[in-house]
Amino acid sequence: MNFFTLLASDPVIPFLGRTYDISLNWLGQLIRILIEGIGIVGVGIIVFSIILRMVVLPFDIYQRVTMRKQNIKMKENKEKMEKLQKQYANDKAMYNQKLMEMYKENGISMFSSCLPAILSLVVFFVAISAFNSFSQYANIQNYNSMADSYNAYLNPYCAELKEENISDFTLDGENGETQRFLLVKDEAGENKYIYYTVVYNEDYAADDFDYIKTSEKTYYVDAEKMYADEEWKTVVDELVSASEETENPITWENACRDALVSAAQDEVKETYNTVVKDRMSFGWIKNIWVTDASYKHPVLSYGDFKATVSREKFSTEDGKVKFSSISNYTDVYNENSYNVVTAKLSAEKSQANGYFILIVLSIGTILLQQFVSMRSQKEQTQFSSVDGKGMFNQKMMLVIMTVMFAIFAFMYSAAFSIYMVTSNILSLVMTLLINKIVEVTMSKKEEKAMQEQYNRRFPGRVYVPEKDRAKAEKNKAKTEKTKTDKKK
Repeated sequence: MNFFTLLASDPVIPFLGRTYDISLNWLGQLIRILIEGIGIVGVGIIVFSIILRMVVLPFDIYQRVTMRKQNIKMKENKEKMEKLQKQYANDKAMYNQKLMEMYKENGISMFSSCLPAILSLVVFFVAISAFNSFSQYANIQNYNSMADSYNAYLNPYCAELKEENISDFTLDGENGETQRFLLVKDEAGENKYIYYTVVYNEDYAADDFDYIKTSEKTYYVDAEKMYADEEWKTVVDELVSASEETENPITWENACRDALVSAAQDEVKETYNTVVKDRMSFGWIKNIWVTDASYKHPVLSYGDFKATVSREKFSTEDGKVKFSSISNYTDVYNENSYNVVTAKLSAEKSQANGYFILIVLSIGTILLQQFVSMRSQKEQTQFSSVDGKGMFNQKMMLVIMTVMFAIFAFMYSAAFSIYMVTSNILSLVMTLLINKIVEVTMSKKEEKAMQEQYNRRFPGRVYVPEKDRAKAEKNKAKTEKTKTDKKK
């Protein structure tokens, strides 16, 4: 069979190029190490969230302790601030001036917790960037696994790259230019049904074998050889017979190609079910790197896939390149290749990825956290303005933060929602714990100071806190009532 007959009779098979990974920064690498080390993707993300929270824990504790102390001090001076509000109700500037003077006298600073808060915000946005990059990396990894399994299935049927099997052709192009072709065909090999041609430049000699191995190639199915195999012949005949009843019957040559492609796609589906699904599912979520929503799907459409990975850089032999330039290295990421690889995953392209559970939890936990935090700063908020707008502003902040987190939950992957829920719960527990510790500590200091003052006035007598006195009097009244009832 000469070169011209080959082009005329043998069908081209969609054979993919080499796959590449997205480049990760150090934080993305940490996420990868944790997930791969633990083995359960969701647990790995929770551990990462806890580690990230521990990094900022000292600053977070300082911020919350400071805020709680300031609020207790303001509570102690509540009567003074209420008096200032009434006295300067119509003069905001004077109220703010007198309030600052009172703050200074009582050691109250409203800015002492700003830096830790800013640091926590910076860490939050760094986490967003890391999870966004890693979700794109994970989506590429999952697709690469399927594309590699497709290629791996076809590899045994390809002509072997041996120098003795390469023939050199020179043809005149349509515009008069000369093109040189290499035809690689293994006539003697077992189960070799695909051979290919390489178009190369005049800069390369026909015996430049390294260039041949790395060049883009056009693959052809050796239909005659494949049809001579009894197992494939049965499959091909069934395809031809089934197509005869349709409007577009296929030739036996094209049926050879379709049979090989279909078998490779079966291999892709097996890889998805045994490898990919396990490493991207968590609980009810089928693909943790996609939003936990019913309108999102575990296997993305090509448009969503491209939009997901197009912002990142791929690591190639020549450095890091953007998605728009990756076509210079491989055609595995173009739309036709993607659709060929995922052709038998149509059900996964339409089923619900999740049920909004993580989105609801993200919104609910941030709402609860903000509410508890707002309650912890009640006095600060109440007296921050003369007309009570501070309370209104605080409530607006609660709404804004809740809406912002809701947007993040809908925009980003379920993995990021897991991070948000974990972080919010830790923050909530920390706030409640710190509030309790600070209150107990401040209360003990106050009791100690009162005891010292009491000792100076009444030496030898034990100071009983007001709350304990009330409790003691209540118990005494209860005891006396019991005695009276018994006498009756």
